[in-house]
Amino acid sequence: MRKVTTIAITGAAGLIGRRLTAVLDRRDDVTRIVGLDRRAPEGTASTRFVFRQVDVRDPDLASSLDGVDVLIHLAFQMDPIHDEQTMRSVNVDGTRNVFEAAERAGVQRVVYLSSVVAYGAAADNDLPLTEESPIRGTPDLNYAEHKRDVEQWLARWQQHPRNVDVTVLRSAMVLGPGVQNFITRILEAPRFTQIRGHAPPLQFVHLDDLVAAIDHAIEQRLTGVYNVCAEGWLAFDEVVAIVGRRPIALPEELAFTTAARLWKLGIGEQPPGIVLHLMHPWVMSASKLMATGWRPRITNRAALAETVAEHADHVAVVGLRTRWSTIRRVALTGTLVGLLAVGLTIRAWRRSRSDVAVGPSARH
Repeated sequence: MRKVTTIAITGAAGLIGRRLTAVLDRRDDVTRIVGLDRRAPEGTASTRFVFRQVDVRDPDLASSLDGVDVLIHLAFQMDPIHDEQTMRSVNVDGTRNVFEAAERAGVQRVVYLSSVVAYGAAADNDLPLTEESPIRGTPDLNYAEHKRDVEQWLARWQQHPRNVDVTVLRSAMVLGPGVQNFITRILEAPRFTQIRGHAPPLQFVHLDDLVAAIDHAIEQRLTGVYNVCAEGWLAFDEVVAIVGRRPIALPEELAFTTAARLWKLGIGEQPPGIVLHLMHPWVMSASKLMATGWRPRITNRAALAETVAEHADHVAVVGLRTRWSTIRRVALTGTLVGLLAVGLTIRAWRRSRSDVAVGPSARH
């Protein structure tokens, strides 16, 4: 008989947190699910779910973990923001606080959701990246740097005897229904950016497969580091074809200069480091996790196609997002207003010309 478990989730209000809660709620060995976040999740109707409003940086976080057996740490600021100090405080300091609080509270296991960006995008990356590949992050991409820094700190932290088992899941870029972040907004750009002379393969993982991997790690009591991704990858040209938006090939220097300038001016959400991810490979092998019994069900192509279809009516430019239908409606409204204005102007001009012709001669 499996042990009855209380599971806590940081970032419970996020998309992954809500989907994971629904999956855990179907397990008969879970008696309580504790959601930890700064805001309550929407649409969570489980009678086993308990919400606790908390910040991952809270010095008294351990009190919110009382009675928790397994902690899933999802809370992380993914979309790059210009306030680097705040973003690092949440991501790096907050994650360190979570692990230390978990140990103080007697949590038996922590599953930490890391990312492929911890490896970084470099010309000499392994193809594919494995769990033994170095984690180097990406310069000038704070999300990647924070994932790298957390993992490097965690490796040092685990060098000392701990009373908590740790699982690290390095996820590929997540796609699927409801996913919206700075990666999906790249897919929504009017033109798909390509760096001239570079066409790296790209790889994803479907939201459902990622949640299944987290559930699998809990069920199998896995420890260590595991990559989570769809099998294989897509060629850059395949991605462009699926996205269906014409590529614009930028010279490397212009791409870096433009991205750096916009970021310095506080415009958009793409730090200059993102350019490296459009130049070099950063795809993984999930063979280690698959050897434990997990299998991705959804291919890279299917995950991307589903996301592209969901986002087809959206367009994003320098972080600003709207619908194409809204633009067309505004454009149509603007055109009608413009035509009306032109018509009234012409009518007024004709009247003025008529007044000029009749008025003076009448006065003579």
